[in-house]
Amino acid sequence: MPRPLLIVGDVQGDAERLVTALQAYPEDGVDTVFLGDFFQGGPPGKGGGAAAARIARARRNAQSVIGNHDLLLLCVLEEVRTGRTPPQVLQFGKRSLAEVWLWRRGDWEDLRQVDADPALEAWVRGLPLMLRLPDRTLVQHCDDDAYMRLGRSVEEVNDAGRALLERPGGAWEVFWYTVGRRTFRDAERLQRHLDHFGALRLVHGHTPHHQDRPTPQQDGRVWGFDGCFSRYWAHDGGDPAGPIEATVALLPPLDGAGVAPGARQGGHGAAAPAAG
Repeated sequence: MPRPLLIVGDVQGDAERLVTALQAYPEDGVDTVFLGDFFQGGPPGKGGGAAAARIARARRNAQSVIGNHDLLLLCVLEEVRTGRTPPQVLQFGKRSLAEVWLWRRGDWEDLRQVDADPALEAWVRGLPLMLRLPDRTLVQHCDDDAYMRLGRSVEEVNDAGRALLERPGGAWEVFWYTVGRRTFRDAERLQRHLDHFGALRLVHGHTPHHQDRPTPQQDGRVWGFDGCFSRYWAHDGGDPAGPIEATVALLPPLDGAGVAPGARQGGHGAAAPAAG
């Protein structure tokens, strides 16, 4: 029998809480999928994002996708190493991307740890943008259909993303494919996205859902797992941290009950390997 599927939404630097959350789910008892955003939002100076990424990397039977905050860390790392700032940042009157990143709860200790650990940087840089699980669940970080512009299949999208991340300025380009929100409130756009990748439902993080637990939308075709996990994100009056179960929870099996009647079965995209 397949293992239950555990989804872990945006951790955003709260590695201590992540350890607590995962204790209820032994790594050999579940398949785990992390939705990205390990970085940016933890306790300052603690390197919580790097610690969270290491937890995900080391966990057995686990896969991860890359999030916009992970990409932004790679962008700042490139800026620090090369001295080159994206022109758009300067046009908005900021002196550097690092300035924006720190204002948005970036942590220099995360940057130092990733810079000093080539294996960890390679792991983050090599994360896919999307996964398609054997039950035709599509996994991506943000609730937007910009990913379609990178390819006709999950494999093409991931290949395009990795190719961009190998060249100077590429992380900044990929970043802009991962920041859209709430696109799938439009049922037709959701269905086009699912059809494009040959999927039956979609799981994402990125946009807080403000519920005690992740709940299905659009007749079960889309699930959001950003439950405001980090206890440190709201230090200046933002969204307070939600319960652990709003971000880390089992995804119900896809047995037909979670898909709208008559949902189309076509589309491009080969299935991704099973977790683990």
